[in-house]
Amino acid sequence: MKFGIGDKVDFLNEKGGGIITKVINKKMVEVTIDDGFVFPYAVSELVMIEAAEREAEPIPEKEEEKIDVSKLFSQKLNHSDKPKKSKPHAQNNGMLEMEINLHIEELLDNYSGMSNAEIINVQLRHFQKALDKAITGRFRKLIVIHGVGNGRLKQEVRAILDNENMRFYDGSYAKYGYGATEVHL
Repeated sequence: MKFGIGDKVDFLNEKGGGIITKVINKKMVEVTIDDGFVFPYAVSELVMIEAAEREAEPIPEKEEEKIDVSKLFSQKLNHSDKPKKSKPHAQNNGMLEMEINLHIEELLDNYSGMSNAEIINVQLRHFQKALDKAITGRFRKLIVIHGVGNGRLKQEVRAILDNENMRFYDGSYAKYGYGATEVHL
């Protein structure tokens, strides 16, 4: 089944659903879930609930091609009998990575009145969902932007990663400063 932007979908292996907001490729799309977060999903993990209305794409008309037999014959004569070399396989994107930003202002529109504990719980829930998506989406790397702050969120994120026996390092200092953790999946 071909999915497109605006299609309403449910998740095959988990509760919930959302709307497709971006088609990454034939096998991956981005879905904005009900609480506003955006996650990549494999097309095979989605069930179509309601297709968005789209105009039908016109089918291009084929012009009849006239085949010049003499041209084909001369090409055949000029073709050398060199042994064919195999082409290298398209390299699998070994650096398929996902980046998440756990700054609360990126996650919620209004967080005033929330305690620090409530804010960290929201951030950790978002992190856990993103980690699960990165694992099921077979990403190689997850960049977690937690910020510098007093380090509480960073400690909690790394405690979860330790529990999962996952390899992680400080993120690129040049790109993120001291506020990111790089997880190898």
